[in-house]
Amino acid sequence: MIHNAPERHYPHTEDTRQYVAAGHPLRCLRIRLDPGDGYIAPTELFPHDGSTAGIDRPSVAAFWLGRTPNAS
Repeated sequence: MIHNAPERHYPHTEDTRQYVAAGHPLRCLRIRLDPGDGYIAPTELFPHDGSTAGIDRPSVAAFWLGRTPNAS
């Protein structure tokens, strides 16, 4: 644990760096999406790179901070 009150702290890239530098393990899960596919995930809660390595088409991303927009 890096912070004394993790329930009041939103993770940051620097937190991940400190975690790994302290010798803690970091697991990696790779999910391959075909062109046109997408995903919804709380990416602020886990390390991710959103890599488009080897793709010759542009990628698109949308971000919502806080609650998702009202669908009505």
